[in-house]
Amino acid sequence: MDPPIGPAGDDASSNLGAAGADMSTDLTPRTALVALAAFLASPAHAQPAPGQAPPNAVSIEQSAVFDVTPVTGALKETAQKGQQLVWRARRSPNDRRFELTDMSVAFLRSEAPTEVKITFAAHVSALGWRPESDPQLEVIVRTRGGASIYFWNFAVSVRCADSNRPLPPLSQVVPNDIAANLFNNVGTVEISEYRESNAPILTARQCPS
Repeated sequence: MDPPIGPAGDDASSNLGAAGADMSTDLTPRTALVALAAFLASPAHAQPAPGQAPPNAVSIEQSAVFDVTPVTGALKETAQKGQQLVWRARRSPNDRRFELTDMSVAFLRSEAPTEVKITFAAHVSALGWRPESDPQLEVIVRTRGGASIYFWNFAVSVRCADSNRPLPPLSQVVPNDIAANLFNNVGTVEISEYRESNAPILTARQCPS
């Protein structure tokens, strides 16, 4: 025989009360999560989209290319024709941030022992901005036909007070196994921005007034 059906009284109301308490407990963390999501999505906390440059990112507008001419039998040097490197705001390319001018690359050969030294020189100016880390440059040595012979990477320092400041010359000795070939066949030099893979994009900050 089935058990008697009792009145839906205290038991039903107590079950409903327990369910209501559980529902109220569940809603509290959900409400907090919704509020947090709305807070993070607000414009003040929006993050750049993946692959998008930060607002203060800068980059060189174009690389500088030089012809190399003999000065003496042991010295070759780039010919200056007004080439410069200008870092501009990525999001506003008309806005210049800092620059290198009067650049030169020299190749000096010594006979005893046979050695070739490359030296880079330039003047630097901060145009009201300075990089948040030292910009990296790459010197690419090519033949007259455009074939790459040698690469050289280095960093330069830019300060807010810089106004056509001469940079201390930077030098590197070419490995002996390619020194003679490089000196005999160098025809042009390209100077460009260098960034290691996965390295942060270069950014700049405004100098104090």
